[in-house]
Amino acid sequence: MQNGKIVRRGNAWWLYFNVKEERGGVVAWAKRAKRLAPISGEYRTPASVRHLAAEILSPLNTRQARPEPTRSVAAFVEDVYLPHCKAALRPSTHFGYEFLSRILKPHLGNLRLRDFGPVEGEQVLADFAAEKPRAQSVLKNAKGFLSGAFRYAVRTGVIRFNPMRETMLPKGRAIGNGRAYTLQEIRRMLKVLPEPARTTVLVAALTGLRRSEIRGLRWEDFTGKELHVRRSVWGSHVGETKTEASSAPIPVLPVLRKALEKHKKRSLGDFIFSGGTGKPLVLANITRRDIVPALEKAKIEWVGWHGFRRGLATTLYDLGVPDKVIQAILRHANVAVTMKHYVKTSSAQSQAAMQQLDEAFENVTKNVTKTRPRKPI
Repeated sequence: MQNGKIVRRGNAWWLYFNVKEERGGVVAWAKRAKRLAPISGEYRTPASVRHLAAEILSPLNTRQARPEPTRSVAAFVEDVYLPHCKAALRPSTHFGYEFLSRILKPHLGNLRLRDFGPVEGEQVLADFAAEKPRAQSVLKNAKGFLSGAFRYAVRTGVIRFNPMRETMLPKGRAIGNGRAYTLQEIRRMLKVLPEPARTTVLVAALTGLRRSEIRGLRWEDFTGKELHVRRSVWGSHVGETKTEASSAPIPVLPVLRKALEKHKKRSLGDFIFSGGTGKPLVLANITRRDIVPALEKAKIEWVGWHGFRRGLATTLYDLGVPDKVIQAILRHANVAVTMKHYVKTSSAQSQAAMQQLDEAFENVTKNVTKTRPRKPI
């Protein structure tokens, strides 16, 4: 299994890899090079063309792995599908797939690719759901992961159809979409948090950036009026943003500009938020060390970094900002995602809305009564 080597040559990205060739009756390795794409705004880094390299290497890796229908599903996932995902997908996505593979493996047993049908697929999902209470989203992700593995098996000619397409998802435990921080909660946090946690929280609350995007911010991305989102950092990997829509500038409010300018004086490196070595700050560390203890002492609930992103969407919606503008600020590719998963409503808001409906209904009733013609005597 090979990943090849991506290098810049001139104004283009090239892939260097090895192939097996027969020369004079002897099979030997030979080096090959293939042009992937010109260097451009879309293809700025080696990570941005990795998926193009994966398409070229996939047939070669598949032949090297020699997957057969008699191979077990678990072995195919571990030996063939996961290496493909590592080469083609973001590190965070591959990490999630490895986790799903580990927890699904006991339920796959020794089932072989050629014997795996919709019945077996539903049984695996049912056993997985019965093992312990699992959220519906986890079951959906498990089915999607298995479906992706079989889809890859179809594409590489190992099997003819994807058995997971015909399976029904078992019912899991319903969970909420996550809580959103209010402006009042954020103000209380800022009063008790030490630096750099305070400025980090302020960035999250007033920009809606994801954790990986906050870690990827460099001082060159800060113009004073805008923050340009050009990269994300997951673990120790510096890569592209989650989607093309995610790579966009975000307006900086005056209060945030002042905080960042003050923070720059104590900055240790090129990254806006960096540790003692100058590398991107590990947010999990300051969460455990600084944020959670301070908030617990002040009796403020911590619901995670994504609560700031949901909070920004909800606050903007409450202020009457159009849906499409909120989508642009959060940099979602689809406005439906913004409205379904990020804009939260409270019972108080629902009651206020119904009160407005009641008042409107009363006004209409009064107007109808006033304009109703009298019956002739």
